[in-house]
Amino acid sequence: MKIGYYPLVSSIMENQNIEPSLQAFLAAIEEHLGEKLQIITPGDVKKGDTLPVIMIKSGGVEEKFKRIYQQFPPPYLLLTSCMYNSLPAALEIKAYLQNRGEKTEVLHGSASYIARRLKTIKKALETKKACRQYRIGVLGEPSDWLIGSKADYNAIRKNLGMKIYDIPLEEVIRHIDQVKNEDIPVNRIPACSFNQDTLNQSLRIYQGLKNLMVEYKFNAITLRCFELIDFYQSTGCLALSLLNEDGLMAGCEGDVPALVSMILLHEITGDPVFLVNPACIDEEKNEIIFAHCTIPLNMCESYKLKSHFESHLGVAVCGKVKEGPMTIFKLDGKAENYFISEGEILANLESPDMCRTQLKVLLKRPVSEFLEKSIANHQLICKGQHSALLEQFFSYQA
Repeated sequence: MKIGYYPLVSSIMENQNIEPSLQAFLAAIEEHLGEKLQIITPGDVKKGDTLPVIMIKSGGVEEKFKRIYQQFPPPYLLLTSCMYNSLPAALEIKAYLQNRGEKTEVLHGSASYIARRLKTIKKALETKKACRQYRIGVLGEPSDWLIGSKADYNAIRKNLGMKIYDIPLEEVIRHIDQVKNEDIPVNRIPACSFNQDTLNQSLRIYQGLKNLMVEYKFNAITLRCFELIDFYQSTGCLALSLLNEDGLMAGCEGDVPALVSMILLHEITGDPVFLVNPACIDEEKNEIIFAHCTIPLNMCESYKLKSHFESHLGVAVCGKVKEGPMTIFKLDGKAENYFISEGEILANLESPDMCRTQLKVLLKRPVSEFLEKSIANHQLICKGQHSALLEQFFSYQA
């Protein structure tokens, strides 16, 4: 998506020599933005893939704005400077738009600040567009214990544009069984001391799931994974980890709200996402230990392969994640309400009493709020601080 601007200047100021100073202002923004701002027309916007900004070059353009603004889609971004009564005109236009229930923002301040805002808004709108491209496969029904994690497929499609399809578990088994020994990607994991037959079974599951995704044109799945124990004496932990490393969003236990949250967090950050359980909370230290067995390998500094925690079967991932800033996020089953907090990964643990990858996190929000306001069991973690981006995304969803 490129950023373009539509200039508005009053007839009085058109005859004044204001362009040199305004071009210097735009050049400073472009330097921080890392891209050129091109002049656009309403026709350019209709072609798609353009974020339109209306540049208020001077005062006295309010009536001009009224005549043209409906040719552009909301939100209405009003770029202003400290010159030529640009800001007062933009504030009058903002009030006009708000009185009509339109979304608008006045972009005013230093060049670096305006560039940061444009990057954030651009990313939020790109994420909104990307979400509409998702075809999600729910492989088997959600696990029986997810009693508070029901998903409203119609609401998710309305709010995010994602299409969700139920696939019977028998179809999953068929695709796994069809993977021949010679088609198992044995080189997908570097040579290690883990039992090769057990590892090959997990890699067979990975290849079977990947083949199913290709056949159904899915770019995300969630799997009723515990059922694989009965069929294969193995689990889907490594398979889901590898799919996520491939950039194919994959969640466990058939948890649709968790998968939708994973997709959104991945699209808005571009980073791998770890689906976790909160295992232990220390209110005095404001710390939470999160754990699970399916961390994407490309999120780890290093990792070890272990058996699945509950069943002691199959292959799970015990990953070590670099300490530092992180974000935790979760959507509800309608993709309407959400919980976000930033925090810091303090340590990687290896307790025998929890799922294999274990992260001790210092939460920025009080952990009492997490206990009260977090949504169901599974949460989503990625590295870095992304709450502002997520909040921006949802401000354009309302």
